[in-house]
Amino acid sequence: MKKLLLICFTFALSHTLFAQATMPPQEVATVEALAKTALSIISGPKGQPRDMEKFKALFLPNAQMGGVFFKNDSSFVRLTTVEQFADRNGPAYAEMGFYENQLALRVEQFGNIATAFQTYETRLGSSAGKVQDRGVNIYQLVFDKGRWWVASLVFTPETPKNPIPKKYLK
Repeated sequence: MKKLLLICFTFALSHTLFAQATMPPQEVATVEALAKTALSIISGPKGQPRDMEKFKALFLPNAQMGGVFFKNDSSFVRLTTVEQFADRNGPAYAEMGFYENQLALRVEQFGNIATAFQTYETRLGSSAGKVQDRGVNIYQLVFDKGRWWVASLVFTPETPKNPIPKKYLK
């Protein structure tokens, strides 16, 4: 049993180190670069596979993702793992052609921790397609081992009752 646990631990550790080693340093050197990289990975034309392994490598092990969604006059939260998000959305983005563009980015940092408010718009089919949605991604980030990592990511779409504040569009 101890041998099996050691093998599992070694595999998990090597996977984490491999993910770190394969991430181009310039794409995770700053909060701004990481936020840009995240959107570039998930965006692209119909039929273009998304590199969701690279997407996963932006996150700390066991990081969570989630969204706050609205239905009628109430909201609800849907949390998932990065792996589940990547497995579900990577193929869907490739199938439909999906683009998420940054409208603005505000970063607050203290030492090796940061929060980034990234205002976005999404388009389907092509990068010049009609804007389908706007909203805010909120990243919680940590700087460790010479690079930035996403500890958690929560997003929410804009609604008529909950418009994006002007300060997040600059």
